[in-house]
Amino acid sequence: MEQVIIAQFFVKPECIDKFKAETVDLIKGTRSESGCLFYELYQSIESPTDFIFYEKFKDSESFNFHLKTGHYLSFSAVLNSLQSKEAIVKIIA
Repeated sequence: MEQVIIAQFFVKPECIDKFKAETVDLIKGTRSESGCLFYELYQSIESPTDFIFYEKFKDSESFNFHLKTGHYLSFSAVLNSLQSKEAIVKIIA
């Protein structure tokens, strides 16, 4: 069964450019994963410090694989320093 994830990030205003830069390798690497069906980052127009990843993977195994990749772990290592508050992650399918 497909796995759909929505992850909302709240970035410190002074860290917006750094956050975007850190997502470049994450997005490129994730899209190259065989189990990734869709992976897109959106920035809120109303609140430019809010970002949403909309993710779709072939199945839960593909999503779990993603969580162990180098590009995901590298992004996760710097994420806390860029956030103004904890991310909200929802698995909706």
